[in-house]
Amino acid sequence: MATVTASSDATITVIGNEPLLERLRCDTCNGTLSHAYILEGRSGSGRHTIARHLCAMIACHNRPNRSPHEADDDQIGMFADEPAPARIIPEGAPLPCGECPACRKVIEGACPDIHVIGRDGKATIGVDAVRFLRGDVLLPPNELDTKIYIIEDAETMTVQAQNALLLTLEEPPSYVLFLLLCDGTEALLETIRSRAPTLRTSPIPDEDIRACLKSRNRRVSDEDMAAILLRADGCIGQALTLTDARAIKPILKMRELTDEFIGICASRRADQMTVLLTKFGNKRDAVTDTIGMMDLAIRDLILIRHGESVMLKYYTDPESALDIACRFTTRTLLRIHNALSRTAESLEQNANVRLALMQLAVDIGIL
Repeated sequence: MATVTASSDATITVIGNEPLLERLRCDTCNGTLSHAYILEGRSGSGRHTIARHLCAMIACHNRPNRSPHEADDDQIGMFADEPAPARIIPEGAPLPCGECPACRKVIEGACPDIHVIGRDGKATIGVDAVRFLRGDVLLPPNELDTKIYIIEDAETMTVQAQNALLLTLEEPPSYVLFLLLCDGTEALLETIRSRAPTLRTSPIPDEDIRACLKSRNRRVSDEDMAAILLRADGCIGQALTLTDARAIKPILKMRELTDEFIGICASRRADQMTVLLTKFGNKRDAVTDTIGMMDLAIRDLILIRHGESVMLKYYTDPESALDIACRFTTRTLLRIHNALSRTAESLEQNANVRLALMQLAVDIGIL
């Protein structure tokens, strides 16, 4: 277990997820926070940033309902036995303020009352880590009126670890807040889920991701931006990672294969299809990802043939996409879509990669 590590960011900036943030802001100001929350979302969706933002809201010296008596021994913790009367929060009042000493410590990763529990390079979070936590929660916070535990990859906790945590979740000290971060809640015990409200992150609109990348001086070409937005699929963290040239290179290769595949399907050149199949390689995960991207492109072509205004996922220029779509009949596009779906299913069932790709060409009717 460790305290939150320092961050290179000067502030905590959350992109999107306004309803989720407003709920946490109101609960913080009104003293109605739960003792535990599950923050569910895909990797890169902002779970860690939201958790750190909540920590700063709780720590902020300018929190509307904070009083100088909160840190008294008899009144420690912001979780009252009875909720405080609802307050009207001033419109536009910043929370966290980002300027007070407590906010700065959270932002800089120097707050001793915020602790992170993770896998430490292991496949799971074992019972020993949770047992250590159960002993640590008995010690009151050092500086804040709340002691916060962020459990990363909470879905990887073993059953024994979850059962050990449950004993603390049922009757936690009044000053403790648990934040369980996970990709999905399916692996969490029902008894854990029933004691912690689940807050789910929402996909970030592409225009917000574009604005964020621009504000951070991540300069990318239009082609690269299209690849980043497609791969990120609403996750700001994924988009930021993909601005690295080494990270985006395999995505651009997938787009090259997809564009070539679409062109060959239109021209129906068997010799070109044979050459293309050799470019896929034999790595099952990479081939499966490429098949998925091809299916997104076909999906765009099907939709744009039958609708004037559709949200394209692969193509960036509707006119160019329509020109390509007009090279196919709807029946042909549907046949390609079905063939791609069968190929993806075969790969998931551990079929031979080369044979699956050959069967794809046969199903399309080119070989």
